[in-house]
Amino acid sequence: MDNGASSYRHFLDGDSNAFSEIIDLYRDSLIFFINRTVNNLSAAEELAADTLAELFVSRRYNFSVTLKTYLFAIAHHKTVSYIRRQSKYGMLSLEDAENKSAEYIDFEDNLIRDEQRAALHEALGKLDDGYRQVLHLIYFEEMSYEEAARIMKKSRKQIDNLVYRGKIALRKILEKEGFVYEE
Repeated sequence: MDNGASSYRHFLDGDSNAFSEIIDLYRDSLIFFINRTVNNLSAAEELAADTLAELFVSRRYNFSVTLKTYLFAIAHHKTVSYIRRQSKYGMLSLEDAENKSAEYIDFEDNLIRDEQRAALHEALGKLDDGYRQVLHLIYFEEMSYEEAARIMKKSRKQIDNLVYRGKIALRKILEKEGFVYEE
């Protein structure tokens, strides 16, 4: 009979310190055994604790094999189950989770920007034709004031005034719809 089996027999006989002897004997070797498969030390520690807890709770060990063999068999089954669960639920590494989080933030930012653009285009549609045209040429087509003046057959000063008044009118429409103007 090995040392672990005798400690287990003492545990079954009511010696409360005997189970801590079993833990001291096998915990580290179980962790290393499990970690070779899962490559995750915290998961290996948790699976080793589950293995020892099963020995404590189930009390099915029948002394036909060494306690070490029995524990490693339990650990193997728990490791296989763990790997199956991981593949089923697709656990992410911390780095992958950070990347997914960044993708979500980018998605959210793009969604907000799209909503703001849609609101802006809707508000532009409510402007007078002159304001809408000049703001479109200057801000969306990125034309200079002189180019916009040539297209609209107006003077540079008239384009300045249209842009100024158009921005004020656009700001009022957006504020009515709940948008806050940032300068």
